[in-house]
Amino acid sequence: MFDPRPKSSRRELFDRERELKILDSATGRGVPLVLVLGIRRIGKTSLLKSFLEAHNGIYLDMRGVRREVDLYEKLSEGLKSSLSRLKKIIEGIRGVSVMGVEVEIKWRGKDSISLLGLLEELNKRKERVIVVFDEAQLIKPPLSMEIKSAIAYAYDNLEYITVILSGSEIGLLRDFIGVENPESPLYGRYALELVVERFPVDLSLEFLRRGFRELGLRVPEEVLEKAVDTFDGIVGWLVFFGRSYADGVRDLDRILEAAVRLAVKELSKLRKREKLVLKAVAEGANSWSSIRKTIEEREGVIIPKSSLTRTIRKLEKLSIIKEYEFLDPVYREASKRLIVK
Repeated sequence: MFDPRPKSSRRELFDRERELKILDSATGRGVPLVLVLGIRRIGKTSLLKSFLEAHNGIYLDMRGVRREVDLYEKLSEGLKSSLSRLKKIIEGIRGVSVMGVEVEIKWRGKDSISLLGLLEELNKRKERVIVVFDEAQLIKPPLSMEIKSAIAYAYDNLEYITVILSGSEIGLLRDFIGVENPESPLYGRYALELVVERFPVDLSLEFLRRGFRELGLRVPEEVLEKAVDTFDGIVGWLVFFGRSYADGVRDLDRILEAAVRLAVKELSKLRKREKLVLKAVAEGANSWSSIRKTIEEREGVIIPKSSLTRTIRKLEKLSIIKEYEFLDPVYREASKRLIVK
């Protein structure tokens, strides 16, 4: 339960029966495009990998994918990790070589195959194949256009292919897809959306109880309740707490401090104005005007209205804030400590 790595088995996955049922039903009906949405550390990757355990599927983590070679490396890795289920399906496909437990894709030159070509060949097997692009919003042009064009073609023509796009930056993922953008290859396509929510209090408590039982530890109920209140049902932080406590850190404040330091490191990658907005919201600014006033008084500069509006919208698309509130309490504390230069 407290293994920080994503789960890959339904047996190991805690709860999420509703989400698995929705995904099973969607793919069983042949839905061509599914979006799995949720904030960071909510458990999307564990859900998707566990879901694929019972299906012919390819999981692609799109973080770090910048060039075509990165994409085809991810495809090779995805096919390799699912080889026990996909071997018979991919054998004989031009450009795909299976060598023991390794899978090699030739994507240039003679006898090569493209992403679209691979989807077409998989479709010919007439068995449902699911392709998951996790953190798809991170894909940038020109590669993003190639991938979206392939997905659009599969949507219209390949009845045995289901594509799942997942992302923690929900607004940016919707922008990436562009179902309302006439210039996007996916314009006008319907996508089934599944939002992965945080655990309510009772499930959060049960998650921690079960995890500590696995480790043979008895933890006072008041400690569990305080941890649940602190981390607000976000699975990744509950795992972080459980692992830290099991490793001997019994002070919740110390565990929270470690989590906040990790969040500060993540938020430090943002631009100066984005950090300023987050600090203002973390310190109590709860409206557009109060954010502007706080920043202008602190920085001694006048912020253009349009610029502030764009910044707030960007942070909402990144799924950090919504309606001037943080979606993750740890990020709220981290934002108070951001150094803005």
